[in-house]
Amino acid sequence: MKKKKIRILNIITRLSIGGVSKHVFILSRLFNDPPYRSIIVSGRCEDHEKDMFAEAKGYELEVIHVPEMERSINPINDLLSVFKLYRIIKDLAPDVVHTHTAKAGVAGRIAAKLAGVKNIIHTFHGNNFQGYFGYLMSQVSINVERALALLSTRIIAISAQQKDELIKYRICPDRKICLIPLGFDFEEFTHQESDIGGFKRRYNIPPENKLVGFVGRLTDIKNPGAFIDIAAKVLEQRQDVTFAFVGDGDLTPHLKREVAQRGLSGQVIFTGYLTDLNPLYADLDATVLTSTNEGTPVVIIEAMVNRVLVLSTNVGGVPNMIKDKVSGYLFDSVDIEAYVQRLLYSFDHPEEVQPLLDSAEKDVVAKYGAERLRHDFARLFKELKVK
Repeated sequence: MKKKKIRILNIITRLSIGGVSKHVFILSRLFNDPPYRSIIVSGRCEDHEKDMFAEAKGYELEVIHVPEMERSINPINDLLSVFKLYRIIKDLAPDVVHTHTAKAGVAGRIAAKLAGVKNIIHTFHGNNFQGYFGYLMSQVSINVERALALLSTRIIAISAQQKDELIKYRICPDRKICLIPLGFDFEEFTHQESDIGGFKRRYNIPPENKLVGFVGRLTDIKNPGAFIDIAAKVLEQRQDVTFAFVGDGDLTPHLKREVAQRGLSGQVIFTGYLTDLNPLYADLDATVLTSTNEGTPVVIIEAMVNRVLVLSTNVGGVPNMIKDKVSGYLFDSVDIEAYVQRLLYSFDHPEEVQPLLDSAEKDVVAKYGAERLRHDFARLFKELKVK
């Protein structure tokens, strides 16, 4: 008798370039061989974003597109997305529905519950409890997540700090939360020797220049304006440094105008979204995060495995990833002068940076590998009696 496949439906708001999409890809690939079958449902990317549907096809992953599901609030499309997800779930009859990101977490969990799915899992890749909205909307977001948690079989936190936040805001009882950090196939985004010099050649950066990157969405929560302030102060003291915004977002036009107005156009560049980051990491000396809130930034994982120095605000799940002055540098606030001095010192004392890079590489391989991720989810499925 042919054994029944275990169907897992991963629902994500949008397959835009970034860490959440990469995580959903690796999770789907890990559980796409017998007895498992994984399918991804994705909504629509925003106009300034680049999608990863081609990459999903390259991985031979099955993706169902629901264009009505989008990040912004649109009551008609939101209702349509719930209806379409309900129809998809009824048709596929998955054993597990696993939602990722806020909008997919709302529409996907409601649809799954209406369709009678036994195992409904939601992963918090970040949260909207603070930093995104004003007080009133933050309270609405908290109450919505509390209600949705009642529909969920398990809630997954990707860091210990995030789990503490879920308990602090009383999203659900401790017993319902599983701590499962992200996991990745490091071979895919570890640069090779042949990548060295490629990024600098592409963007006409002198080979002797130091390269500092801001990798991610150019939006308020990431505080990219601070990166320009850091660049300006560093460049007051030495000219052999290039700063690169790698990504895109709603703030891109404003940031480009500010760079031009401050006379930094030749030394602060914008690349837009890049699908292949290996040449970047091959040439990068440091990556800077100035976010006011974070979950588990994949840019940090990518930088650490590529032996790139990380300087970041001490927010969200970041302190679970980096130990200050041991595997990178943390800042309690966006202290521009502190960032500047750390960068300048690291340029002048590379021998003192190497132990931090050694520690970072060792930590990231141990904590965020694909096999560890497979083991954690296999254990969860066994606990939930998925079969």
